[in-house]
Amino acid sequence: MAGIILKQAVLLLLLNLVGMIAYRTKIVDAKGGRQFSAFVLEIVTPVLVVTAYADVEYQPELVKNLLWTFVLAAAAYGIVILLAQFLIRKKDGRETAIERFSVVYSNCGFMGIPLASALLGTEGVFYCTAFLTVFFVFAWTHGILLLTGQHDRKALLRKLTSPTMIGIVIGLLLFFFRIHFPELLQTACGYVSGLNTPLGMIASGISVAQANLPRAFRNPRVYYVSAVKLILVPLVLCLLFLPLTFIPDNIRLVVMLLMAAPSATMCTLQCQKHGMNDGYASHIFAVTTLLSMLTMPLMVKLFTFGQSLLQ
Repeated sequence: MAGIILKQAVLLLLLNLVGMIAYRTKIVDAKGGRQFSAFVLEIVTPVLVVTAYADVEYQPELVKNLLWTFVLAAAAYGIVILLAQFLIRKKDGRETAIERFSVVYSNCGFMGIPLASALLGTEGVFYCTAFLTVFFVFAWTHGILLLTGQHDRKALLRKLTSPTMIGIVIGLLLFFFRIHFPELLQTACGYVSGLNTPLGMIASGISVAQANLPRAFRNPRVYYVSAVKLILVPLVLCLLFLPLTFIPDNIRLVVMLLMAAPSATMCTLQCQKHGMNDGYASHIFAVTTLLSMLTMPLMVKLFTFGQSLLQ
């Protein structure tokens, strides 16, 4: 399993490089990168979510697993929020809010879905959609409060009515009422869903290319935040999840994997919106994205090894 994710990580890195080259050669500019991201988030991801639910046959066991994913994801966020409070201390001149947000919230859409799909197929994407629901709720309540000091109720409402959330609702209806797409529509949705990985990672590469990487790699603090995000957080979750043998292995693996993904692009976007240090946020995003190609396979290897010892 770790070999699969290592191969997938290398593939994602190559797709990242395509985006970086496209930006550096001025084939795509910053505006084009944002349009790439919007296309993936507003069209491709919702179709992928609907397809994931539509492709899975209804089973009572899957309903129980869906609820377990909600519970485990919410618990994971609660744990990591506390860890971030403890490990990222306030200090004059330090961007504490940005660092804590970057540690807690991951790029689980762009990075998580293709990796979960590679590991577990449609079942992995099925669990990812449940995780994304919890991510949106936490990120647009705790996350916005963390960065700005105030709740953005309108933004939360908009996010809860976003195309991805609508796709989750449609997918759940298809799943529970056992509605199947006509073959032609299913094929078309499959083509659109297939764009998620290449376009998502190309868009991510465009974002990375906009960061001042030499400056980012010279900042020791960025390495500390990256270590907390990519190593300490997954290790703590591994230790806590491994004894929970009453929860299916695949659910624990998916939640751990998504929490181990690099820092969310949402941090940079919110910093831009609220006049915060978006340059520092983009540095953390870029470094964690590149380093995650090594750390995510390692975390999966450790988790699966721990599972084998307990069996």
